This record gives sequence, structure tokens and C-alpha cells, in this order.
Amino acid sequence: MEYLTSNDNFSFEINTDIFETNIINLVILIVLLFVVIKNFLEENLNVRKKKIVQDIENAETRLADSNQRYLEAKKQWSQIDIVIQEINSQMEKTKQNVVKLKWTQAREDLAKRFTTAIGILRNRETKTFDDVIKEVSQKALTKVVLKLKKQLGNAEQSNIVNSKIKQLGD
Repeated sequence: MEYLTSNDNFSFEINTDIFETNIINLVILIVLLFVVIKNFLEENLNVRKKKIVQDIENAETRLADSNQRYLEAKKQWSQIDIVIQEINSQMEKTKQNVVKLKWTQAREDLAKRFTTAIGILRNRETKTFDDVIKEVSQKALTKVVLKLKKQLGNAEQSNIVNSKIKQLGD
């Protein structure tokens, strides 16, 4: 089992049995690897384990933060929906009030215009009626005067004029 063996005459020989020498070499190599590399591997694996654990914790923290921001955004979105609904409702009410106000103003304007038109028409009617009465009265008076001039003489006419003047004076 040795690499070199000793004989009776104190000489060394090489062991040529490959199977025996390879197993010994492998065992020595594995023992050396465990002894030398064990601490290095343990430190590296511990560092890597800590980094992985820290990355998982950071990911969980970011997930919790993201969930919190998502819930806040969802809440704000629902609040915005409520505000939009209120604005739409107020806009509809304002629209109805404006239409109602315009309708009322238009009706009042039309009532004023109709009232003004009726007043103008009545004034024109009254003026026309007065003008017609004047015209008819003048024509009737002219006819009466002409008839009276034909039928009455100058003396009778002056008596009538004088009596009317006296009536006016009294």
C-alpha cells in the first residue's frame, strides 16, 4: 500500500498496483480538500445564504410596499370616481337650472315684448280711433254748417252764434 516499499536490503521500490495507489491518492486528496477548502466553502456559503435571505426579505418588503401603494391607489381611484360622479351630478343640475333660467328669461322677455306690443297697438288703435272720430266729426260739422248756411239766412246764423257765445260765457 505504500508508494515505496522497503526490502531486506534497505531499498525502496515503487508499488505498481494502480488500484491501491489511486484509492490512497483519492483519499488523501479528499481529506486535504475537506481540511483546506471546508472553511472557505463554509464562509462563502454562509455569505451567500445571508445575501439570499436578505434579498428575500427585501423582496418581501418591496411586495408589502407595493401592495400598500396598490391599495392606496385603488382607494384614490374610488374617491376620484365619487368626485367625478358628484361633478357630473352637479353639472346636470346646473345644466337644468341654466335651461330653466333661460326658459324663464325667454318667457319674461316674450311677456314684456307682448305687453309692449299690446300697449303700442292699443295706443295706435286709440290714436286711429281718435283720428277717425276727429275726421268724422269735422266732416259732419262741415256738412251741418253747409246745410245750415243753405237753409238759414245771415240773421238767423248770427242769432245762433250769439246764443252759443252766451252759453259759453255762462
